[in-house]
Amino acid sequence: MKPSHVLRALLTAVLAAFCLATTAFAQDNKLKIITWSDYVPADVVAQFKKETGIDVEITLSNNEEMISKLRATGGAGFDLAQPSQDRIVGPQQEFGIYKPIDMSKIKTDLFIPSMLDATRKNTTLDGKVYGLPHIWGTDGLVVNTKTAGKVADYPDLCAPDYKGKTSVRLKRPTLIAMAFASGKDPFALYSDPKGYAALMDEMGKKLAACKANLKFFWDNKDQLLNGVRNGEVVAAMMWDTGGWK
Repeated sequence: MKPSHVLRALLTAVLAAFCLATTAFAQDNKLKIITWSDYVPADVVAQFKKETGIDVEITLSNNEEMISKLRATGGAGFDLAQPSQDRIVGPQQEFGIYKPIDMSKIKTDLFIPSMLDATRKNTTLDGKVYGLPHIWGTDGLVVNTKTAGKVADYPDLCAPDYKGKTSVRLKRPTLIAMAFASGKDPFALYSDPKGYAALMDEMGKKLAACKANLKFFWDNKDQLLNGVRNGEVVAAMMWDTGGWK
């Protein structure tokens, strides 16, 4: 298998990941990355090019598109992938689209220890590590205060005044956010699978009843930002970086 076809599912500090890749990808003189928008800053790419002489080719995507592309090619076509850490072990078990990380080549002292330990735990399969921490953030509410000033918490997205004008992700964090907003603690139920599943089902029913309020379920930042900017969406659950745009 050519070095350019060795896919490493790294959620690692970008420069550290680049340094890891330098020797392996020098043959093609290009590092091919599939990642989310804003995850590979231009100044980091420029620094990497200056230090290694290797060009960087970036393909913007999201979790499900990444998995689809990699399934279609059998994991080939990219050197570095940056999916969310909860989309590594499952797809790897089912499709075998990633390659494990050689931890002997990782400078682990560059990482926050607690984040490194948590991510390694969540991305280890059959004793092999498939992911390292790269970026973290929080989900929160983004609100147009001129048209949706009453929105103060997640349940408010379901208020009758905002029918067809709100948005959330169709993902587990949405259920968790709704649970906390309802006075529940889903994290306390991690050791109780049945109790946790029951709580998630309860929150799922709440969101299902709220469906008429949702303009769409967003799956990438640009989609949601466009909806907010053109006025179609007045309040939404959003990844924190989008809230500063």
